[in-house]
Amino acid sequence: MSKRTILLVEDDDIIRLLLKTMLEAIPDYEVIESPNGANALALLSSKKPHIDAAVLDIMMTGHGGSVGDYLKKDPQYDNTLIIYHTGLNKNQFDNKILEGALYVNKGKESINKIAEILKEQL
Repeated sequence: MSKRTILLVEDDDIIRLLLKTMLEAIPDYEVIESPNGANALALLSSKKPHIDAAVLDIMMTGHGGSVGDYLKKDPQYDNTLIIYHTGLNKNQFDNKILEGALYVNKGKESINKIAEILKEQL
């Protein structure tokens, strides 16, 4: 079985490191990390890497939700699983962003929840 590539875009260094460490502990996962949306968009548009899933913060400096929009619009990423990982609850943002994506609220169990979703969906 080939490795599954996960794009992780998170501006909180601690959360990004925890998620990356946990996901890379799973032998089938390879993580491409980005500290902000602008960096992730530059990577996606220039290198066009294969991505099986994306774990994205919505509210962050440098184009938070734009990465999800990019993935949804580019036919190369039609089958990419998108998981928004945010401290906001669903009443605090436009729920249209969730179309074609999953939502995990940041909290004590959110990193485990993301790992569960990836295991089920990939």
